[in-house]
Amino acid sequence: MLFAFVFVSPNVSAQKNNSPEQEHTITPQDGRNKEKENRRKKEEEYQLKKQHHEQIQDKATLKRMKESRKKAEKNASPGRKPWYKKIFRF
Repeated sequence: MLFAFVFVSPNVSAQKNNSPEQEHTITPQDGRNKEKENRRKKEEEYQLKKQHHEQIQDKATLKRMKESRKKAEKNASPGRKPWYKKIFRF
């Protein structure tokens, strides 16, 4: 009986002493939150750089950029719009 107690007690005490790293386990939710935060930061940086890029352009360049953007959107649209969408602009 004494042998059984001696062999079991060190294992139980070792399990109770958790290191600080083991107290917080990484869950899938933590990973998703980190990914969302990284994506948000990346998008924010992109928008700031885009705004800066547009601010340093002159008026003629901004106009040319706007026209190019409109042409790109027109060419990217999937075919011709129906007549009622052109008139009523849904």
